[in-house]
Amino acid sequence: MSEPLELKKTLNLPKTDFPMKASLPLNEPKQLEAWQEADLYQKILHARAGKPLFVLHDGPPYPTGTIHLGTGLNKILKDLIVKTKSMAGHYAPYVPGWDCHGLPIETQVEKELGGKGKVAPAEFRKLCRAFANRYVEQHKKDFKRLGVFGRWNDPYLTMSFDYEATIANAFLDFMEQGYVYRGRKPVYWCLFDSTALAEAEVEYEDHVSPSIWVKFAVVGGGKNEAAKIGNDVSAVIWTTTPWTIPHNRGLAFHPDYEYAVVQTEKGKLLLAADRVAALQSECEIKQAEILGAYKGRDFEGMKFQHPFLSIQVPGILADYVTLDQGSGIVHTAPGHGTDDFNTGQRYGLEVYAPLDDKGVYTEGLPEYKGKDVFTANPIIVKLLADRGALLGHHSYKHSYPHCWRCHNPVIFRATDVQAQLPALLALPQSGDFPGYRAVVHRHGCDSASRQGEPFHRWQEVFARGSAGRNSQCQMDSWLGRRAHLRND
Repeated sequence: MSEPLELKKTLNLPKTDFPMKASLPLNEPKQLEAWQEADLYQKILHARAGKPLFVLHDGPPYPTGTIHLGTGLNKILKDLIVKTKSMAGHYAPYVPGWDCHGLPIETQVEKELGGKGKVAPAEFRKLCRAFANRYVEQHKKDFKRLGVFGRWNDPYLTMSFDYEATIANAFLDFMEQGYVYRGRKPVYWCLFDSTALAEAEVEYEDHVSPSIWVKFAVVGGGKNEAAKIGNDVSAVIWTTTPWTIPHNRGLAFHPDYEYAVVQTEKGKLLLAADRVAALQSECEIKQAEILGAYKGRDFEGMKFQHPFLSIQVPGILADYVTLDQGSGIVHTAPGHGTDDFNTGQRYGLEVYAPLDDKGVYTEGLPEYKGKDVFTANPIIVKLLADRGALLGHHSYKHSYPHCWRCHNPVIFRATDVQAQLPALLALPQSGDFPGYRAVVHRHGCDSASRQGEPFHRWQEVFARGSAGRNSQCQMDSWLGRRAHLRND
């Protein structure tokens, strides 16, 4: 009986020593080492010298820990683009970088220390620098292992002294040309981390706030028929931030809306005519008889008595007032909101926000002074009730800004020390752009103001004010250091 035919014997297959398995964990390091020994990256650049330039500016990661899938994918895609351009005939150097300043690194160091305030600020900065260095080196090792080509021996680090000196030099350029001034501006502020936040660092989550309707008694003033309104009438505002009431400096009316004085069992009240029904519903008012109608523009300049402080606040006009919520009259605290601030600037209102970095009142009545803003909410509600100024109060669930790192609710707070640029007129047409970008990166909320870059030193220049007795001496001292900044 014949043997069965083995089909594989009928095939003319090549014989090779090529392994069936790639064994990449073993072979890739050998290949990477061979590329490094051959200085392949520099040879590629040398071969493309004089060719059209292609530069991919690396948006740097934070060195806050080992790389993850996101950072790995980011760097691989960039490497793919650079190598593709190089193979297409471009001179395509790649300079990797790391953002070594800011809250992410501070947060990680605080975790290692076991909390905030464990060491002096100078020592804390040293620890942040050491932490960043540690993970920069770890990132280099990991990115090289992924086969990414680049100038690994000389990356750009925002904490390098050369980089910081460039920023300082750019700032002094702006200062010399008169583009820098000291001002106040409300920014998002995290009470837990004691830091300003950019808009991109804010996330919205559900939050329950106290919703209150408050009376501000009419003192007098106004225009046309509104000037005849007696001081037995009170304007009504609605807010979900009772803690800002002590810092109220105006009541905003829409110039084109119709407002009405209504007789209720809680007194004569002034509000937008279209919001009377909402007032009745929210404040449990049974009867509301309209006594007179007025245009919002007629309340500009009218004076109102603050419900518990010995100050009078003006009626002002603003186009952002809506009839979707509240009374149609907006409680305005220029130190605690962008719209409030901008309107306050037009009317010359005080930007009043006496809070420390933890949101604790540093000024005010004994009832709330020394307490943080969220603790003060029920205290101020009670204060309003005791003064007979509270019309309605209930809990209100809504979307509210939270810190994206600690997920605690944030506030708007006017900060004192800011280096602001009224315009980008001083931006050079050429030169060391990264330094200039770092200064103008955020109008009023630059991350450099938090840690590392020498904003804390520049603040010394402004500490005494432009008219201070030693300010010119201080300025001359700073300007005298420019040669060192440029030469070093």
